Amino acid sequence: MKFQFTRARIVLLTLLLLLAGAGGFAYFKYKQLSNYVVGQISGQAAKKLGRQVKFKSAAFSPLKGIVIREACVSRRPDFSKGEFFCAAKAVIRPQLGALLRNQVYFSSITLEKPVLKVRERGGRWDFEDLLALLPDTDKGLYLTWNASELIMRDAVLEADLETSGLSLALEDADLKLEHYSSYGGNFGLEAEGEVKTLLNGKLLSSSVKLDTEANFEYGGLSSTKGSFKAEDTAYGAMTLDVFKADWTLFNLRKPLAEKNYSVSVSAEKLLAPTLDSSASARIAEAMYLFCRIMGRPAPPVVEDYELHSLNAGFTLNDSKLSFKDVSIKTNFMDLDAALGIDGPAKTADARLKADIGGNKLELSAAGPLKNPELKPLLSATLAEKLRAALFGAEDSLLKIFPVTGD
Repeated sequence: MKFQFTRARIVLLTLLLLLAGAGGFAYFKYKQLSNYVVGQISGQAAKKLGRQVKFKSAAFSPLKGIVIREACVSRRPDFSKGEFFCAAKAVIRPQLGALLRNQVYFSSITLEKPVLKVRERGGRWDFEDLLALLPDTDKGLYLTWNASELIMRDAVLEADLETSGLSLALEDADLKLEHYSSYGGNFGLEAEGEVKTLLNGKLLSSSVKLDTEANFEYGGLSSTKGSFKAEDTAYGAMTLDVFKADWTLFNLRKPLAEKNYSVSVSAEKLLAPTLDSSASARIAEAMYLFCRIMGRPAPPVVEDYELHSLNAGFTLNDSKLSFKDVSIKTNFMDLDAALGIDGPAKTADARLKADIGGNKLELSAAGPLKNPELKPLLSATLAEKLRAALFGAEDSLLKIFPVTGD
């Protein structure tokens, strides 16, 4: 018994020594990297960037990693030109296993209250010089990315595009980017915040949320799926309660015949007290055409437009396009429609149901793309107008997805 107890103590002591040695080595590696990062920020990094860098403090924590407070990077060449990036706190945690193999890989990077301001002038972005500092490799950044998790809390992201005169801002933003595989570009992104921009002198604002996954191959993006939601959208006097979109896109880099896409969108409660004259004219023209087909007078054109709901789905599979379950409910018209194009067979199938001021219409068109059969029978003039509208919709789709091979 005494021998067994002594042996157990020796084994335990050996394990403790090994753990202490491993812990000490890991601490040394952490501290070494921390000192290197702090040294780079203090001098060498600023020289390479061609910008000024400042921070309040930088320290190493065995539990958190490298903690940098109140860090800022200037525009080129110094802060007299303004701030390019700032963060109240940055926490950088290296991955222990990678450090022990003399590699640099981060298990997490967290930025508290970051502010990033990018500018475009004459087609050139003010961060192009920073891209030149990335490692010289024929692989894309999506394959060489070396952080398992990037988190931004309470972020502000601004972009000014001088060429187009457009300014975009994402405020009060939370973002989480996850990298699932060290052998490929598999990413997950969750982001939400308040989007603001000026369009034609009017403020556009919306609360947005994005949840998506993306898979990259050597040549680029291969598949993605996700959802997007915008709430409380306002543009001038126009308001929209909810807009949603979901998508699944497979085989993005494959030939058209192998692509498999599915997209659905929906919207609720759009109020448009005023529309520009061209939009109002197009609505009035469509209502007039439908009422002519029904042999009924067109109802008075409304001044305040309301969209109660909108739903639509799109699929592409085996060179077949389909718009299905299209439903639009408004205060001046209810419409249900569908359109399908069979690329290999070069045929189309379309249907439409409309209710305008109590006047109902039901149409269908099926057969060869260039000569579909319309039902019910219409006058030559109306049939020609409907065929022209159908051909226009089909032609627009086939320019994007040439499933017929023409």
